[in-house]
Amino acid sequence: MSVGFIDAVGLLSGGLGIVDFFKGLLPEDQAPQGTTVNIKVGISRIGDDVNNLGGKISAVYGFNTFNEFIGQADGQKVAEGDSVTFTIDQSSPGEQASFVGISNAADATCISWIAVGQRDNTPGGAWTGDIGAECLQRWHVGNQKAGKFKDSNVDYIPRCTWVDSDYTDGTVSAALKFRTSAYGENVQDTVGNNDHCAFTIFGKDDGPIAGQPAKRSDLDRPDWIINRLITSDIPSQLARELCYSNTSWGPDFIGADGYFCDMSKKELMPLCSTEDVNGCIEYDATEKTILKRSTIARREVKSVHKSYETITHNSNST
Repeated sequence: MSVGFIDAVGLLSGGLGIVDFFKGLLPEDQAPQGTTVNIKVGISRIGDDVNNLGGKISAVYGFNTFNEFIGQADGQKVAEGDSVTFTIDQSSPGEQASFVGISNAADATCISWIAVGQRDNTPGGAWTGDIGAECLQRWHVGNQKAGKFKDSNVDYIPRCTWVDSDYTDGTVSAALKFRTSAYGENVQDTVGNNDHCAFTIFGKDDGPIAGQPAKRSDLDRPDWIINRLITSDIPSQLARELCYSNTSWGPDFIGADGYFCDMSKKELMPLCSTEDVNGCIEYDATEKTILKRSTIARREVKSVHKSYETITHNSNST
């Protein structure tokens, strides 16, 4: 039997890119009727500091394009290394689950992937543990093969993301919810715009998340925020953390970690003093500008990326 693929988001050489996710891992149609959701759990090696990645999924939830609840599937235990297909019980089985959510009981589960199959045969999607790991969730190394990296024959093995309603050992979330198309038919845009965290939200309660994941735009930000830049040398104030948070909002920011976060797009870029690479950022405090360095026809060019009216500096020094 031939092996088919869909595009998904996965970790490649330290950054997230697009991988070929095995279509065979997408759930097949089954009763009751509705969207099918396959959840795969990681597996640990003997001697690992974590020796059981299986746990109890409380429920799986579906929401339509207007973020209206359309049904749920009852939860069950998923053993370490196992996968379980849940079918969302929908009154209108063919209605697309534009958003899918899961919640976990007080028995931690480390999720390698969540694959969604739409009842009406429109494109589904595949959320992977790499997304949670890159979006400040607790994670563990994976060893479950999910596909191949595009343009190579290298196996794609995602990390797994922990969910747990009693927050054992520092687990920070009990539930998650994601936009299906962002990790399916629109995955090229998700990766290209560095939006892998923008279309997933995490919750603290063992239940459905009412809100919907969506990236903010400049239309949400008043002029006083758009025209302000904040810099910081406080060690705990990191641009990476700010940029990858789904709930952060405010002015652009240069953190103590040597990165710049463009908050209009949640785009993270290194300062040239941190990483001397093409596309790095230089900060001109006198001109109140951010310069982007690039190489064109073997010539280094610095262009104004953004300019500001006000710059505020956060510091521990008195």
